[in-house]
Amino acid sequence: MKNNQLYYKNRHSVYFLQYHLVVVTKYRHPVITGDLKNRLFEISHSVMDQDWNCNILEMNSDPDHIHILFEAPPHVQLSKLINNYKTVTSRLIRKEFQELE
Repeated sequence: MKNNQLYYKNRHSVYFLQYHLVVVTKYRHPVITGDLKNRLFEISHSVMDQDWNCNILEMNSDPDHIHILFEAPPHVQLSKLINNYKTVTSRLIRKEFQELE
């Protein structure tokens, strides 16, 4: 870890938590392109930043998966965050891009 990393503080702890999330499409179908990719990035920022108070540091994708590097406070339960992220993105993408099903 570099010396210039920013540590965060709350009432009971000092922390620096970064996570690398990789989410793959079902059967690795190459559908994350164009408008769908842009919309997925928008939804990702909405879910992570606004709903879970996490900070997305980097986000990148290939046609069949997405990488998200993010910071989260210690009180965030990662299992619930990931479950919510996958549920919300899947539901909205399926609703908005019905022609891909």
